Amino acid sequence: MDVEFDSLEALYQRLEPALNTKVSDLKRNDYEDVDPQDVWDYLSTSKWKHRENLLLHEMVDDILHASNEEIYQYKLQNKDR
Repeated sequence: MDVEFDSLEALYQRLEPALNTKVSDLKRNDYEDVDPQDVWDYLSTSKWKHRENLLLHEMVDDILHASNEEIYQYKLQNKDR
């Protein structure tokens, strides 16, 4: 069953539980001051930028297995944007 979304906002809302889980993991590992939008921005500009037709389960897997250190470094480098 293919799931399609009308907007990026709808996709973000559907992925929000996974994004929140990743943020909890980051905080548990002493990466403070990271929010779901930071995780989304990191993956949108790095892992998903040149990919098409991603499946929802692939995106959830990418969120949960993304490197905590890379997300945190991305946030630090892009905090003024």
